[in-house]
Amino acid sequence: MNEATSTPSSTAPAAKTPVYKNPFVIAFVAGAVALTILPLMQYQVMRAPPPVASLGTWQLTDQDGKTISNETLKGQVWIASFFFSRCPSICPPQQQAFSNILTHVDDLRSPEKPPIRLVSFSVDPEFDTPAVLDAYARKNGWKNPLWSFVSGDEATLKELLVKRMFVEVGDKQPLPGGGDLFDISHAARFVLIDQNGDVRGYWETDELARGNLINAARLIWKRGPQP
Repeated sequence: MNEATSTPSSTAPAAKTPVYKNPFVIAFVAGAVALTILPLMQYQVMRAPPPVASLGTWQLTDQDGKTISNETLKGQVWIASFFFSRCPSICPPQQQAFSNILTHVDDLRSPEKPPIRLVSFSVDPEFDTPAVLDAYARKNGWKNPLWSFVSGDEATLKELLVKRMFVEVGDKQPLPGGGDLFDISHAARFVLIDQNGDVRGYWETDELARGNLINAARLIWKRGPQP
């Protein structure tokens, strides 16, 4: 008679999943790779708008009475806006939005490259003398070595803005009510100019458009003007 033999019951330990098969590890590695590679891929495909116009040779005067020209801005990325100091409507908020651009490009510092600059062109040069422009900048807290307020001979100014930069500048028109109230129609856009003095595009003044403008300006500053 055979006696049945019994063995203590035991539970075999579960086999460990290899690290390379662990879904959590796989997800972590995939995420790390994506965060590393995707920005590089994006950088390769990013392109700034192509040149659309060349400003050529020009010369005006800034708020400090100094000459500002194609030569003084050569090799620099700069952004243009348009205003006049007695503007009763869109100019103050537009210039305030313009000032915010500097806070998004002030990290671009290099011994080999000048920083991005702002240039605001007055469309009322007869009144907006350098002294008036300097007082205007100080009054609004916009006095900054990287921001020039520019005026000069009216014919020269219109030649540059209308015929070369292709932005609107109208004639002075009286407003209802008489007195000193008047308006001058002008472009309510910002214009990006590259290191060669070529216009690279036009952007509206809203936050989304400014973000796109800043991205384009930063890209050109980092990579240089592209053909």
